[in-house]
Amino acid sequence: MDLIKEINEKYMALESEIDQKLDKVHAEELKLERENEKLAKISIHPPPPKVLSYEEALLRNTNTLKSLELAKARLRSRITYSPVEKLLQQALDNYRKELVSLQAKNEVANEAAEEQNLYELVMQNVFEASGKGSDKKQSLAHMKL
Repeated sequence: MDLIKEINEKYMALESEIDQKLDKVHAEELKLERENEKLAKISIHPPPPKVLSYEEALLRNTNTLKSLELAKARLRSRITYSPVEKLLQQALDNYRKELVSLQAKNEVANEAAEEQNLYELVMQNVFEASGKGSDKKQSLAHMKL
């Protein structure tokens, strides 16, 4: 009997330890549920805006005005006259004019080459039509050189 009694006491002690641990777990679960409820309430109802005192509002407004004045000054300094910008603009205009003139020269040279090729083709056709194509081709080739 003593043996059975010892075994019962041993398991009763273990049961009481387990019960204590379960009570702690339940307490932690309740605490976690309360925190979740608080977070849910906060997310549903945002906190009211903070009301500033007169001094705090005055300080905030003063700082806002200072930052606005700085931004205004930066913008004003960017729109003022800058000789570097004028020089860059002149260089850009000169480059564009040069580019246009080079394109015009290339077009004139291409037109002249086309006219010369057309003239040679017409002359070759005339010589061939007159029956002296082979002799005139040679003389035409000598003229080119």
